Amino acid sequence: MQKRFKLTLIAAMLLSTSCTILPDPTSKVTQPSGPKNIILMVSDGIGFNGWLAADYYQGLAGQQTYQVRRPDGTKPLVFGLAHSALNLIDENGNTLARGTDLSKAAGAVDQGYDPQTRWDRFENAMLNDYLDSGSYTSYTDSAAAGTALMSGRKTAVGRINMDWSNSEQFDTIAQIAMKQGLSAGTVTSVMVSHATPAAAVAHNVSRNNYVEIFNEMHDSGLSVIMGAGHPMYDSSGALKVTEKQTFKYVGGEQTYNAIRAGSNEKNALYIDSKSEFEALAQGEVLPERVIGIVRSGSTLQASRTGLNDADTPSGMAFNTSVPSLATMSVGALNVLNQDQDGFFAMIEGGAVDWMGHANNMPRFIEEQIDFNQAVDAVVKWVETNSNWDETLLIITSDHECGGIWGEGTWTNGQGGAVAIDRNKDSLEAARFNPAEDQFNAFLAVQNRGKGNIPGYQWASRNHTNELVPLWVIGKGADRFNEFTRTDPKAAQLWGEHYKWNGSYVDNTSVFQVMEAALLRSSN
Repeated sequence: MQKRFKLTLIAAMLLSTSCTILPDPTSKVTQPSGPKNIILMVSDGIGFNGWLAADYYQGLAGQQTYQVRRPDGTKPLVFGLAHSALNLIDENGNTLARGTDLSKAAGAVDQGYDPQTRWDRFENAMLNDYLDSGSYTSYTDSAAAGTALMSGRKTAVGRINMDWSNSEQFDTIAQIAMKQGLSAGTVTSVMVSHATPAAAVAHNVSRNNYVEIFNEMHDSGLSVIMGAGHPMYDSSGALKVTEKQTFKYVGGEQTYNAIRAGSNEKNALYIDSKSEFEALAQGEVLPERVIGIVRSGSTLQASRTGLNDADTPSGMAFNTSVPSLATMSVGALNVLNQDQDGFFAMIEGGAVDWMGHANNMPRFIEEQIDFNQAVDAVVKWVETNSNWDETLLIITSDHECGGIWGEGTWTNGQGGAVAIDRNKDSLEAARFNPAEDQFNAFLAVQNRGKGNIPGYQWASRNHTNELVPLWVIGKGADRFNEFTRTDPKAAQLWGEHYKWNGSYVDNTSVFQVMEAALLRSSN
């Protein structure tokens, strides 16, 4: 026991000296009051290069609604965001691979982000792609990243608002909001109980325990729960045969049937049709509580198959049987805004990450455009129904995915800069391999004009430790300035269009700013 305690103490000391900046909870702020409403929007799995790629395609780099001064003069602030997780270590301080028996862990240390060493080698942001220590040892996953955003606490990958040892639960921003008398809700373009929406309020040792997670979300008091994961529809909006129905994302068959029948004690309106979501967005007959499961088994659009050709980045028509993320977001805000004390909302574009894993740039861009349109709708909602003196809007990502870089960043030993087709071997050959490929220079994605796919390469099929963007608008936005460090090299690569000077914060500071805003609002 003494040996284990000593090693855990050493791990804690290592964590305290990590390059990651952890906000000081005792730091003083001068702002006397906080916002009434807090909206956190997360585009899952996208860094600066991916963000630029979609902005270039739209012809809006640096000109998105959340990137420019608003009509009332409110100016968005832009930062980078570091998002490291904790790595479990054994009694000798060696990193343990993901999935290792927890009994073998003696402690945990922060992966960290160091702007000095990041740029020494191209592969430094994705080292575990090439090491024997296993996956997710040099970068986070959405569960650990979501936990940091929603609770301000670091944890090991796979956990939802639990500490690395699975012995302590963390209070989340949604829980705190509801304790202060505010309403709270989650909206996502992927399964309703997936890691990021789950992190708003649930607690679990594994992000994969979907039944438990949804039931906790359902029982938590959230006023809005919206997303995909419908048990009866496939990813293209077609009805499934009975034997292929999957109820795990909606709490199991018994929970789902009770919600659908309106026979549960939580008194929530259940909706699933596109027209019902549109009615909420139009402000028609708003319920106090709503559970909306769109008619798709996994994602709004990213996983669709077999539809007609169309003029879209991917060349396939969209699934017209589901609402857009923008429609869902506005409907959710209308429901939450009935609370005169204010609200917290978490809105996620979840399938950007999926397309990063798949190295599918056209659909990656489709998903990010859908997210951008959701932000447009939220900004319009705020400026119509509220204002920037009573609302704080944070727009960011939880991590980068796919290692997106500009074309020519490396030269492949075999083949060109991008895969010639969607074949698994072609995709693998196009990714960066330090043993076979020649690194040339760090290059941002290249602008090839509106409506054209930018110049790019995929370095990985996994997450990376690259900084991701963060924009913040409204009451309390300047509090992020208390937590900044600077990465000059990152600013050289991505600062021009976004007028970013390389200042970045740790993901835990998102929670710290939101919590401070909530507690000031209640005073």
